[in-house]
Amino acid sequence: MKTTTYFAGAAALALSACASPTPPTITAADVTRINAEADRFAVLPDTAMADLPSTSVSYVGHAGGRVSGDADGAFIGDMTMNVDFATNTIGGTIDNINLIDDDDVPEQLLGGDLTISGTEVDGLISANATGRLSAVGEESVRGSADVTLGLLGDVVTDTQAGDSVYGAVSGSGSGDFDISIRGGEFFGAAQ
Repeated sequence: MKTTTYFAGAAALALSACASPTPPTITAADVTRINAEADRFAVLPDTAMADLPSTSVSYVGHAGGRVSGDADGAFIGDMTMNVDFATNTIGGTIDNINLIDDDDVPEQLLGGDLTISGTEVDGLISANATGRLSAVGEESVRGSADVTLGLLGDVVTDTQAGDSVYGAVSGSGSGDFDISIRGGEFFGAAQ
C-alpha cells in the first residue's frame, strides 16, 4: 500500500493565538527534511514474507497528516513503532506533535502523546494511536481532545530486508475541539 505524500506542504494549520502557544520543537528546515524523507519511504518496496525479521524491531521516524474541523492544516510528530515479529504485536508512541502553518513553519507544540497498539501479520501493519492532545490558540482549538489515529501500512525494504515501515494515517479527535485527520503518512527506519 502506498499513499500520496503529505506532511505539511499541501495545507497548514492556521491558528491565531489568543494565548501564547507552546513554542514548536521543530523548524521549517526540519519540515522540509521530513517531507523529503516521506517521499523516499513512499517508494520503497514491500518486504517479502520470507524476508521479514523474526525478532522485535524498533522503527523510528515520523507521522503526520492533514487536519480539518475546528482547526485546518497539518501536524507532524515523532514516531517510535516497536514491531514484535515473533508475537505479531505492535506498540510505540507518537509524540513531539507540532502544528504547521501554510508556509511550512511550525507554530506550536501540542501537549500529550499518542500510544500505538496493533498487529503485524505477514508484513501488513494495522494499528491505532490513541491519547489526549492539548492546544493553546484561538478559542476553537483551545483545551484538549481525545485523538484516535488509524495506521495501516507495510514493512518495507530500504537497504536490508524489513528495515523500514511505511503507511497511511487517518483519524479524528473530539473534546474541547473537534478535528479530522486524513491524507497522512507514517514512516520509520529500524534502529
